[in-house]
Amino acid sequence: MSKLMYNHNQQYIQSKGGIFYFVRRVPIDVQPYYSSKRISFSLKTRSLNRALRACNSILQRLEDYWLGLRLQNLDIPAIHLVRSDTAAEEGNTPTLSDALDLYLKLKGVGKDKVLVKTRCLSEQQLEMLSM
Repeated sequence: MSKLMYNHNQQYIQSKGGIFYFVRRVPIDVQPYYSSKRISFSLKTRSLNRALRACNSILQRLEDYWLGLRLQNLDIPAIHLVRSDTAAEEGNTPTLSDALDLYLKLKGVGKDKVLVKTRCLSEQQLEMLSM
């Protein structure tokens, strides 16, 4: 079964002087991304089996890359419904001092406030803790 798969991809392999080369035409829809209509480079092997394995790997990577290029150009249905604003853009993210205040309020009455690492706090925040 694997030989059939290899033979299918043998059309992209050429031999020049005993060295195998990968040669493939670039599909029309992705040609604007390339400076040439053909991709051709050495597989740096004289072994047909190694050339076929390399060809399979290269073809898979090319097909995945071309699929990504094709998907970039697709119109996304209902794109107008996608929210473009985020919490950071709206200003809803708390500052570090606000987060500390909220933490101390939610921590509970009568619990030890020393659990907060004091060496990371400013003098102003230390004064707030001592209150």
